[in-house]
Amino acid sequence: MISFTQINGYPIMIYEKDGKKYYWLAGCPHKKRPLNEGKVFDDKIMCPFHKAVFSLITGELIKEPESKTPCINCRLIKADIIGDKIVFEEEPFIPQLPSK
Repeated sequence: MISFTQINGYPIMIYEKDGKKYYWLAGCPHKKRPLNEGKVFDDKIMCPFHKAVFSLITGELIKEPESKTPCINCRLIKADIIGDKIVFEEEPFIPQLPSK
């Protein structure tokens, strides 16, 4: 099961499996797009923009994006909730929709 929320201005995805919760920044690191409309299947999420696939357990990139722009060191950004604060393993970003 996956849910989405906002904490301290950051969109967070919470993936729950077998009673354990995994917290991730809800943004694709490839082009910093939102993942809240991503397809979830088999403990993975697919970015709705360039079809990159990430593990919701480890954050690792499973399938490269369908894009000419490579995704260097591409993985989801892990988050930890401590009280009412959020701490990220890497520098977070605010996902943005593409400009028209």
